Amino acid sequence: MTVDFQTWMRAVWTSIMDPSESARKALAMDIPVQALWTGLALVAVLNVILVALLQLITPMPQAMQDQGFALSPFGFFAIIGIFFVLFVYGIFYAGRMIGGQGSLQATLTIVVWFQAISLTLEAIQFALVLVSPSIGSIFGLLTLGALIWCFMNFINVLHGFDNLGKALGAIVLALIGTALISGIILAVLGVGPTGGMA
Repeated sequence: MTVDFQTWMRAVWTSIMDPSESARKALAMDIPVQALWTGLALVAVLNVILVALLQLITPMPQAMQDQGFALSPFGFFAIIGIFFVLFVYGIFYAGRMIGGQGSLQATLTIVVWFQAISLTLEAIQFALVLVSPSIGSIFGLLTLGALIWCFMNFINVLHGFDNLGKALGAIVLALIGTALISGIILAVLGVGPTGGMA
């Protein structure tokens, strides 16, 4: 199936305006697990590229670089990749803990779909920042709210919850668990502001 730019942007718009229906359509695709893991790796790589581009136009202050806060692309990929993988399992298990019914495959589908939408909006924001930093900042704030609303509805559909409060609870639990475990793993691997992979 070939997806052109206009079709993709329409899908992004639909996901924001009608996230529940968009989530149902994404789950109905029944994408193989292997393809989903590949998709997750791809959005992680694209996130690293976008971060690198942002650093080119807004370099980190020299004082922060001197203190070891600069990371190489590999370091960024390690952080983002580990976070994404753990977040998938976090959403899966957190949802199950509070009565959700979503499978791991369905969770992967939702997370990959959401990350693709988020990445698209970040790319648009990057383009706007090049034109006007203030417009880019305003767009970023607006899209942040839209993405939170979108993801809550995605998780609500994924786990078959009867209200968005449970979806928000699952997201918060997943974020806390992911942050704690990824922090431990990255510390063991030596990846971080003062780690050896910078």
